[in-house]
Parts: sequence; structure tokens; C-alpha cells
Amino acid sequence: MVWLGGLITLVSIVLWVYAFFDALTTPAQDARNLPKVLWLVVIALFMPVGSILWLFLGRPRKSAAVWGAAASPAQAAASIDDLDPSDFAEPSNSPHPLGPDDDPDFLRGLDRRIDPDE
Repeated sequence: MVWLGGLITLVSIVLWVYAFFDALTTPAQDARNLPKVLWLVVIALFMPVGSILWLFLGRPRKSAAVWGAAASPAQAAASIDDLDPSDFAEPSNSPHPLGPDDDPDFLRGLDRRIDPDE
């Protein structure tokens, strides 16, 4: 019976830590029903109840379109096969190369180190 009390205490502490840090890292404009600071006070003072209230009433809602909305068959067919890595590369306004494989001087030095006789 003692292990049940210990388990309930452990679950309460884990829930409290999760809810507190979740509320702490949530942007203030995304907190629902109460201001963010008040949510932190409720979670800190009312340990098990405040955490549960935050999870159900205070957390920001995630939109269905972003988190797991079903894709249409046309979108599913064009998913990974049509991706090109160059689509994700941002143009650089820097005069320096982005990486060593873009730097011609580095590549020449690498060639000299690999085959010094050439």
C-alpha cells in the first residue's frame, strides 16, 4: 500500500514539473482563459489540481491543419518524391561560403592532402 502512495506522489510531481515548464515556455498571448503569470501561480500553489487545469484549460490549442490533418490523395502522391534539397536552401548574401564543400580553396587544399603528387 505504501508503494501506491509513492507512485501517486511521483506522478503528481512529474505532472507538476511538466505543467509548470510547459506554462513557463508558452508565449503569453497563447495562454487560454487566464494570463500566463496567473497560470504559473495556480500551478505552483495548487499542485495536482493546478497542473490538470493547465493541461485542459490553459494550454494553447493546436490547429488540426498543422498537427495531423489528413492529406488529400494528390498531396500524398506528391509528398517526398517531389522534394528537392535546393528548395530548402536559402540564398546567401554573404561573401563567404556556407560550408567547406562550397569553398574552392578548401577543396584544392583537400585534393593536395589526398594526393600530394599531383
